[in-house]
Amino acid sequence: MEITRISSKGQVVIPSKIRAELNFGEGSVLVIEKVGNVVMIKKIEEDLLKQIRNSLEDIKYGRIKEWKG
Repeated sequence: MEITRISSKGQVVIPSKIRAELNFGEGSVLVIEKVGNVVMIKKIEEDLLKQIRNSLEDIKYGRIKEWKG
C-alpha cells in the first residue's frame, strides 16, 4: 500500500513503484472511474485509442451510417 496526497490543483502522484509495475509513463492515457467509494485508474492502450479515433473519423466523414452492434 502506498500513500499520496492531492495537490491544490487536484493532482495525484502515482508512486514510482506502481507506475513502473503498470508501465505508466509520461503521456500515458488513463481512465478514471468511480465505483462506489473507490477510484479506479486504468491505462488505455494506444491501440484502443487509435481504434476509437478511427471510428470517430469514420462517423464524422459518413463512412459509417448504421451501427450493427
